[in-house]
Amino acid sequence: TQLCLRTGCCHPSINWVLNDGSNYEPGTSPFDLPSIGGWIHEESTYFQRCILGAYPGCRKTRFVHHSGAPPTSLRMDGRRCCIIQTSPTSEFLSQNELSADIVAIHEKDNSCMTGSCCFTPYLRSLDGDGRYLGETRFVCDECLFVPKFVVLDKYGETKYLLRPDTCFLGVCMRPRCGGTNSGGKCLRLPFVVRDPITYQPCSSRVAGEAAQVTELWNGLVNEACYKRHAYQVAFPSNATIEEKFTLIGSSLLIDVSLFEKRDNDKQ
Repeated sequence: TQLCLRTGCCHPSINWVLNDGSNYEPGTSPFDLPSIGGWIHEESTYFQRCILGAYPGCRKTRFVHHSGAPPTSLRMDGRRCCIIQTSPTSEFLSQNELSADIVAIHEKDNSCMTGSCCFTPYLRSLDGDGRYLGETRFVCDECLFVPKFVVLDKYGETKYLLRPDTCFLGVCMRPRCGGTNSGGKCLRLPFVVRDPITYQPCSSRVAGEAAQVTELWNGLVNEACYKRHAYQVAFPSNATIEEKFTLIGSSLLIDVSLFEKRDNDKQ
């Protein structure tokens, strides 16, 4: 979904397509990559999206994760701008499409914004039958200028910590620039998946990279005009299918609580 001119009550639902990033080339658009057979639609009321438009991480919302090829109608999502959507879901998606092949649901109630230490943002992940898979929660500690999230497993135990690299004794975020594996992510801020005790990065199956959630550079037009977001999710090499679904939810929470607000503030 393009995020240009999201202001006032022009805050349509945000939908996602899951693509295969293994052949991603620097300078190309990640939206042109082949689909791996998955897509996500958002459900949030007009009241939530309008009233809390300036603070998207606070809204009550639900992301429904589907298997199978994205519907053809979803292609319209990248060509719409300044839309007032009064229904909880995008009006071009049919009821059959909204209910087809549901494999996971990522949901949250109203919360405070990141940086607050009460009612912190979170996203709970369930499977298609409503069984608890895990959740992602914003962490409040003494270093509030470094956003971080804990990932809980299906037993409610802390499994991972998502946090950027830091500098100045851990009080500031340290972005990465270039590198042989940057893949078009120059001046990027990876949320590295870490062991919650040692803070050491978890290995991934991506050569030369730790497990991470990273916002991709997706071309000048998408960045400057359409404001369409794309992320690389590199899973830990030993992650279970439940943990992978939960980490997809983590990327959604990072987007809605940090980067969606960043783009809204610029408009």
